[in-house]
Amino acid sequence: MNAIPICGSPALLVKTKGERVLVVADLHLGIESELTKRGMALPSQIPRAKEELVRLMNKHQVNRLIFLGDVKHNIPIASWREWRELPQFFEELTQLARVDIVRGNHDGGIEGMISKNVTVHDARGIVLGKRKRIGLMHGHTWPSPDLLDTQIIVMGHNHPVIELRDKFGGKVIEPVWIRAGLNVKKFPKKLRPQGEDSPKLLVMPAFSKLVGGAIMNRELPEEYIGPIFKAGAVELEEAEAYLLDGTFLGKLANLSK
Repeated sequence: MNAIPICGSPALLVKTKGERVLVVADLHLGIESELTKRGMALPSQIPRAKEELVRLMNKHQVNRLIFLGDVKHNIPIASWREWRELPQFFEELTQLARVDIVRGNHDGGIEGMISKNVTVHDARGIVLGKRKRIGLMHGHTWPSPDLLDTQIIVMGHNHPVIELRDKFGGKVIEPVWIRAGLNVKKFPKKLRPQGEDSPKLLVMPAFSKLVGGAIMNRELPEEYIGPIFKAGAVELEEAEAYLLDGTFLGKLANLSK
């Protein structure tokens, strides 16, 4: 099984026997309504998100699309735009591929906005493959025990970014992929794997360009969200950061300096 970040895009291509799967996280569709309340009027981003997903699905010939949580944005009450546009959004995507949602913390009530052909999974995640298995989850909960018996766990939730500065004080924020080890001794006892091996962790950048992110080379570890991070189970000192174009930036420990 191969799991390959798509160059130039915050999306992952997973190749299993008989399936080509596109994985994306944190679309936060409908966030424009929140931004409008803050004085920033924006058109709906749902058509643009659908266009980009369709482009990626066609280019990479995928037959399955998996959303790793936070497909929608507004909680606890969805915006009128979400209720109006999301059903058609999902209906059109299901014409191209099988569609799954691994529930995120912003996805309450999403069952009323999706096509009947969309499958919604528990927030603790799902597993792809039989031998070289990959675990997929959003990240706001502990994973299912099944995910600890995989080679790698892929999650979203933190929207990782890196802050780059020049000597004149200018700065730019770039989305990144984070690859890290996991210290499973920090997991609850009932979740710890029986063997010596533990999966690696891959944290996906947010698909939405409008959401903020955890600045991985500036913020303190306790400011990251989700129980895996809060428990100190992510080996951040040795974690590696990659830009969307594949550029290896180095280890977070060095980038923070």
